[in-house]
Amino acid sequence: MSDDQWMLLVDPVWQPAAEGQNPPAEAVVGGWLVAADGAVGRFEPNPDYEPATPESPTDPVDAALRLMADGEVDADALFAVLRESEFGVALDEHHRPVVAPAPDDVLSLLVTTAPSHRGRVRAEAWQVVNAAELAGMLAEHEVDALVNPGAATSTRLLASTIADAAG
Repeated sequence: MSDDQWMLLVDPVWQPAAEGQNPPAEAVVGGWLVAADGAVGRFEPNPDYEPATPESPTDPVDAALRLMADGEVDADALFAVLRESEFGVALDEHHRPVVAPAPDDVLSLLVTTAPSHRGRVRAEAWQVVNAAELAGMLAEHEVDALVNPGAATSTRLLASTIADAAG
């Protein structure tokens, strides 16, 4: 490969109307930048992505959580995906992380795995962090992470799980 290229993840429901048709922006989940030397960057979510169905995954973490809930992958697969992902942390009007009770009443930081999940969360702003930074925030506030609040696959992940995944 002579130039950097994007490897795109397209919503599995989208089908081209004609052979060779490129997917519209709203059907592209996101992608990985592949450098000319073959190095693959972190997954970059597409802020314009609109899931075709409630079952359409929004990003690799969302897909891994769905597969884990269905018993199709184990925790090691989730750890690998968490380690390489970025997260949106909800911030209040003072730019502090938003902590709220999860459905099981455990205080949790509100975290999203893709921009498409942010509309369900009342936040003044968002801070994008990697797994290690998220683990540090969870430790600092002594809470767990409520991932994708309000989504069908919303999950409370223990702070220790994210810390272990971050390595």
